[in-house]
Parts: sequence; C-alpha cells; structure tokens
Amino acid sequence: MAAKYDFFPTPQPKSKQPKERYHARLVVEHTYTNKDIAEEISKRSTIRKAEVMAVFDEMAEFFLQKLGEGHAIKLDGIGTFRIRAKSPSVRSKKEVRAESIKFGGVVYRAEKKLTKRLGATKFQKVAYSKTSVDISEIEIDGRLMEHFKDHAYITTKDLQMLCGLSKHTALRRLKERVEAGKLTHPGPLRSAFYFPVPGNYGVSTVRD
Repeated sequence: MAAKYDFFPTPQPKSKQPKERYHARLVVEHTYTNKDIAEEISKRSTIRKAEVMAVFDEMAEFFLQKLGEGHAIKLDGIGTFRIRAKSPSVRSKKEVRAESIKFGGVVYRAEKKLTKRLGATKFQKVAYSKTSVDISEIEIDGRLMEHFKDHAYITTKDLQMLCGLSKHTALRRLKERVEAGKLTHPGPLRSAFYFPVPGNYGVSTVRD
C-alpha cells in the first residue's frame, strides 16, 4: 500500500500577474481510533480487544498526569511527548507569575528509527482529486463530446477523472449543464447518470 497525495495551489504573493503554482500534499484517507488499533492488535496476538482498550484508557490517564506535571514520556519505537509552556513577553522576570504561564500545546518528537523507516514511504496520486485543476468551460465541453462518442451517459466520477475536478466541482459542472439544457438527469434526484440532450455533444437529434 502507498500513501496518497494530491496537488494543491501554492499561495503566491499578491501581484498583477501571479503565476499559478502547485505542490503535493498528503491526503489522509482514514484516521485510526483506539478501537481500530485494538482490533488489529487482537488479530495479530493472543491479547483480547477489551484488554488492549483497557491499556489505552490507562495510558491516556498516565499521559494526562505525567505531562501535566511537566514530565516527558518516551515510547520506544514511536517518540517522545512533552508539553509546551507559553507566557506574555515582558521586560522584567518579576512581571511574570505562575498564574500568567499557560499550557501551549503538546510537542511530539519522532524517534529516529521511526523516521528512518518512514523515509521509505511510497506515494501514489489519489484516484479522485479533492481539488480542481484550472480548466475552461470550452475544454470541459470538448472532453464531454469525446466521452459521449463511446458512452451513453456520464457520472460525477467520470467527469472527475475526465477533467481533473473535485467531486463538488464536477457535480456543479454537471448541474450547470442540466440547467443549460445540454444534459438531462432523469430518475431519482440522487441518480448517478447524466445523459446528453440530442443536439449537444455530437449526439444526433435524429432517432434511429
């Protein structure tokens, strides 16, 4: 299995003629919970899922207590955790009291063994992009015409793949063409199939 990535626009400084640039970013497909991890561990060992969950519960309490006391916690093979303190910037140390120092977040430092092994991670582009490429309406219509030469209908996923659009944008483009009378969307409201209206996209108005 490979980690998935997608392309996202890179923010550019404001200028009269900004050049469009993109960068690759990881796409998180699933977030594993304690239950997911416990189930996986129970499959790989003789430890029951309930026992693993109990350990997680105790570990959460242990983290809360020890991190709150200012200690660091190191998990072999994973990394070290500690909290960060924050306070307002002052001119004199006498201006800072314990009450003015606040919790500033949790700091995690991965163990070198973990980062070394993750360095071999392989990446694969997502099948359906969550972002849309810059494509004109004329280009979309041109690709739809080519599509309908070999297909009787098109779906949102088809248009995503065809034009590099996000699901939301592909659906919006299809609905716009339904409203313009270029496509028809018969059947239930959530039907996945869109058909060309005769006279559009190379579809003849003459019935066989």
